[in-house]
Amino acid sequence: MSRNMLRKEKVLLIGGSGFIGAHLCRALAASGKEVTVFSEHKDKIKKLGLDGSTKLIEGNIASYDTVEENIRDQDWIVNLASIVQPLGNFDPHIDLDVNCKGQLHILEARRKINPASRYIFIGSRAQFGIVALKDLPIQEDYPQNPISLYGIHKQTAENYCRLYKRAFDLNSIIIRLPQVYGPNLTKTTTHSVIDDFIKIAMKNKQFRVNGYGKDIKDLIYIDDVVDLMKKVLDSDVKDGVFNAGSGKKVKLIDVAKKILRSCGSGSFTLVPFPKDLEHFELGSFYFDIAKVTKQFGWHPRVDVDTGIQSVIRHYQNS
Repeated sequence: MSRNMLRKEKVLLIGGSGFIGAHLCRALAASGKEVTVFSEHKDKIKKLGLDGSTKLIEGNIASYDTVEENIRDQDWIVNLASIVQPLGNFDPHIDLDVNCKGQLHILEARRKINPASRYIFIGSRAQFGIVALKDLPIQEDYPQNPISLYGIHKQTAENYCRLYKRAFDLNSIIIRLPQVYGPNLTKTTTHSVIDDFIKIAMKNKQFRVNGYGKDIKDLIYIDDVVDLMKKVLDSDVKDGVFNAGSGKKVKLIDVAKKILRSCGSGSFTLVPFPKDLEHFELGSFYFDIAKVTKQFGWHPRVDVDTGIQSVIRHYQNS
C-alpha cells in the first residue's frame, strides 16, 4: 500500500556511489524522491549526469559524527556501503570499519536523533556459507554459517539490527541479495563474475570458469533489485527480513555458454578453483523468494538471457 505524501520523501543512500547505488540513485531521482548520496567516492556518482535535485555528500561511514549529521531529517536510510576485499589485499580492519562499525553508527544515530526514520540494510548470500543441496532453495530462517570475513560481518551487522529492535524498538528492513549483475554505470569494479566474463568475451578473449562451472548460481539483474527497492520504499512495511533473488537456478557453465552465444565472440575454459580461493568457495545456492514476493507484490522479470544481452548492448553503446 503506497503512502501519499505532500512533500518529496527524503532518501539517504549510504554507499550510494557503488554498483547498486548508482542504479538506485538514478531511478529514485527519476521517481520524484529527494535523494542524497553519502559516499567517500562522490566523483563516481557525478558520472551519472544526474540533475541538481540529487545531493552529494562526501563522507565516511566509519565516522559517527558525519553519519549522525546527515541522517537527521531523512525519511529513509538505505545502507549500501560494503567492502569485499580480495585475499591478496586483505585488511580485516577496513572490512570491520565499513561492514560492522558503520552499521552501528547508523543504528545508534537513528536511535538518538531520528528513530522515526525507516531503514533498509542490504544483506548477502555470503551470510549462509556452504549449504546442503537438499535444502535449496534457502529460506529466511535457514541457519547461517559464513566462511568469509565479509559473510561474518554481514551476519553480525544483521544481528545489530535485531539487538536494536529488542532493546530500543528500532525497526530495520533487511534485504538479502545473491550476486547482482548488470551494466556498470560508473565504470568501476563490481565484483561480478558475469560482468568480467562479458567484458572478456567482447574482446574475443578466453575467460576461466572456476569449479568447472558445476555450481548452481542465483543471479539477479540490477533492474529487478531497483524495482524491489522502489516497492519497499513505497510500502508501509517497517521491519522484517527478506531473501530476494531471481527465483531460479542456473549452472555457471550454462551462463558462460549464454554469454558466448550472445556476444558472438570469445571462449572459455573450465578449471578447478584456484588454491587461494578453494577454502572460501560457497558452492551451489539460490534463494526462496516466496516471502518477499508475497509481502511486496514483487516478481523478478529479467531472465539470464535477457540480462546478459542488456549488459552487452550497454557496453557496445558506451
